[in-house]
Amino acid sequence: MCMTVIKIGLVGSNESIRKHARMFQHISGYELTGIYDHQQNEAHAIGKEFNILVFDSLQKIIEASDALDILTPVGMHYKYASQALMHSRHVLLSGIISEDIREARQLNDLAIEAQVNLKVLQEDKLHPEVKKIKRLSKRPVYIELNRFQNKVLSISNDSLIFGALLNDLELLTYITGSNIRKVTANATQLFNDFVDFVNVRLEFENGCTCNINCGNFENGQNSNMRIFQKSECIRLDLETYQITKLIKTDLGELAEVPYPASRIKQEDLLAEELAEFAEAVHNRKRTTQDVYQAYQSLKVAHQIIEKFHPSTLFDAGMV
Repeated sequence: MCMTVIKIGLVGSNESIRKHARMFQHISGYELTGIYDHQQNEAHAIGKEFNILVFDSLQKIIEASDALDILTPVGMHYKYASQALMHSRHVLLSGIISEDIREARQLNDLAIEAQVNLKVLQEDKLHPEVKKIKRLSKRPVYIELNRFQNKVLSISNDSLIFGALLNDLELLTYITGSNIRKVTANATQLFNDFVDFVNVRLEFENGCTCNINCGNFENGQNSNMRIFQKSECIRLDLETYQITKLIKTDLGELAEVPYPASRIKQEDLLAEELAEFAEAVHNRKRTTQDVYQAYQSLKVAHQIIEKFHPSTLFDAGMV
């Protein structure tokens, strides 16, 4: 039986829009209706590049589409997504649902009320090595995650939380398969006038404990995650996705056992995620669990920020 094509509109005007436009032109089940952005000059340039219609209002692209792919700055997610959901349109968001926990909750409620899909794209969860790590992590007792990247973040004391740490919170919750029970956190300014290093300790309901070190600078070492469980330690390089297991041999010696790395490209992961979204829409399968988890991780992110108050790190004069 032939599935109905999903008419999808693009909202935004950046390089991610161009990448998604190319994807939708090659993924079965989608038809690009066009693009809208308040910066009409940029929208017209992309429209001309991909030979797609340029809409001059959000209302018009909503009316012409079954779903919207919103790739605007996070601060604009609620404005565009809420309008689409109130018109019973499916919505794709990239990165995080919102930095504002009230907006995230309202978007989730709107999607449930309209009985449509609201999905946050998270390519990490689809990576074969991450799926493999989840299968290998049977009963982890302790996880250590170190991520150091010199990223371009907004100059504020919470940008590291939303720009880097939030993704790791979702990754750890996915791997442990458990909700976070307790949060302890510290932050400091090492090399900048805003917070560029955060240490977080998480206690999960299943008993697993996690320690995260996240820095907005290079430290000369690859970002990695180590998972400790009975008789073994599993290591995942967060840059190359190489998996290595440290096990005890029959001779009582410790030995490293590398796993063959997949050669999948990020574009393939995105294509897979977009295809899964289309399948969910066609089969009327709700993706509320993913959104619920994104909302729970956002709640933890705000708990972490609250740990720093009333520290001078978050005084109004420094933000």
